Amino acid sequence: MASIKIKRLQEQIRQKAATVLIRDIADPRVGMITVTRVHLSRDLSLAKIYWSSLSEEGERRTIERGLEDARAWVQREVAQVLHTRTTPTLEWRFDESIEGSARVSRVIQEARDEDDRRARIRGDLIDADEQSEDQEADDDPTSDPTAR
Repeated sequence: MASIKIKRLQEQIRQKAATVLIRDIADPRVGMITVTRVHLSRDLSLAKIYWSSLSEEGERRTIERGLEDARAWVQREVAQVLHTRTTPTLEWRFDESIEGSARVSRVIQEARDEDDRRARIRGDLIDADEQSEDQEADDDPTSDPTAR
């Protein structure tokens, strides 16, 4: 488990790297990326910066090359905010967890759509309009004959 100091440094690196990429890097290859997290080694020698993008696989490789070219600049900027004896070597890593969660969401949505389709075929599913009318009637206290 990372110490409080490591966690604080990881957050500083994440914030500074994201700021530098947005404000200072004019490389069109980098484009729109999100710095998701940073993993800093215990000896502070290596910082793995995880990033994500909505780009396709081919564009991702282009972004990786742009990030690698910007590495020295980002590392120099990170060194200015860390105030440590040594500056960690930065390493860019694509964060596949975002892509994985999007894939799981897609599978869940497809399963829901399939369930709805099968329910319509069986005739179990009530139209949304009919369902909302029934709900409105249930919510209206004047429509209840026992509410007098």
